[in-house]
Amino acid sequence: MNKKWTSAIAVILLGVLAVPAFAADTLPQPAPQSTLSEQEITELKQKLILLNQQIKVQQQSINQMAQQVLKQEALIRQDASTTQQASVERPKTQTRQPATVAQKSKRKKAPDRARSTDDVLQESHNVFTRKFTLESSFSYSYYSRKDLILRGFLALDAIFLGNLNLDRIRTNTTQVDLTTRYTLNENWQFELGLPYLYRWTQYDSVGEGNSSQRYETADVSGGEIGDASAAVYYRINAESIDWPDWVWNVRVRAPTGKDPFGIPLESSDTGNLTYPTEMATGSGVWAISTGFSLAKTFDPAIVFFNLNYGTSFKEDFEDLSGAPGLSPGEIDLGNYVDYSVGLAFAVSERMSLGMSFNQRFYSKTKQRPLGGEWEKIPRTDTNTANLGIGATLALSPNLSMVTSIGSGLTEDSPDYQISLRFPYRF
Repeated sequence: MNKKWTSAIAVILLGVLAVPAFAADTLPQPAPQSTLSEQEITELKQKLILLNQQIKVQQQSINQMAQQVLKQEALIRQDASTTQQASVERPKTQTRQPATVAQKSKRKKAPDRARSTDDVLQESHNVFTRKFTLESSFSYSYYSRKDLILRGFLALDAIFLGNLNLDRIRTNTTQVDLTTRYTLNENWQFELGLPYLYRWTQYDSVGEGNSSQRYETADVSGGEIGDASAAVYYRINAESIDWPDWVWNVRVRAPTGKDPFGIPLESSDTGNLTYPTEMATGSGVWAISTGFSLAKTFDPAIVFFNLNYGTSFKEDFEDLSGAPGLSPGEIDLGNYVDYSVGLAFAVSERMSLGMSFNQRFYSKTKQRPLGGEWEKIPRTDTNTANLGIGATLALSPNLSMVTSIGSGLTEDSPDYQISLRFPYRF
């Protein structure tokens, strides 16, 4: 302790001890046998009051000085301990500061996604953590449709006169896609995709030999490259605790596949069945779409939502009908709006499960023969909906396998669809 403060404490203690003695010497000792007058008693009371006030003032001074002494001692001990620990713990403190900053910044970010959920999310949303990805996929879909065709008229509002035909179409489609994705930075990504389609379709119609129990059948199959596509993705907002991951996209589709216009048609001997001689693998027109997707992590699950709008450009063709002779004209495939919602759940770092629902609304296709007016084609406004479930498995540090099974919910949708994708990231 400081010598000055030690001396001060000693002086204070001596003063406290001297107060009783001073009081004893100051007060006059009354004679034991004499009687004090009223004036003397009054003077003694006044002296007692003065002494009491002096004692209070001295006690306050002592308390203040004692508090100052204790405060100074605490400051001296604190400075000594800080100086001693600074030389020992300075390296530890310097190494821990970056970790503390990293922890604070990490708390503000959204939870990290498992690799398996990223593979599921890549198809429905987007992932900007992979510099270059090469993905090959295989899908198979089955579509069937039955139509009751009435050729005649209704007599007397009760009797139908004419032919009744029950037609059925069954289509098996196998598609192989090769997709590449390149991430420029954390906000921009580019994609190119090229599909190959093989279709086998069987057309059935009741009426062979004018029998209601015999079908006329025709099989048509073929494979060719489909419509290539290119897409650009821009991340508007990165995911945080309060905000989802928000990505805007633009996609362009080129008519590289076989268009369905001008394909020759054939008819059966009875004329009940008419079918194309080739299979189309593309739309035949340029198309563009844009939209956005949202994804939010609720560890260990991810919820995503997509909304897109697409339109196609008008195109001229030498033949629109496929009947004998040329029927030149212009075609407009119309527009569509689609949305999808889904959930991906990480079972582990290497495996995840997912489910999704998507729906698309198409407007009617319009055609205009050469020199004529625009007219809408009946039954071309469709509504497709699909409910799918899937699983993802990481096969290696760079290769994953993504599986999904979808079920069609409307008559315009495929009955079911199976897909298998293998994204490889470099």
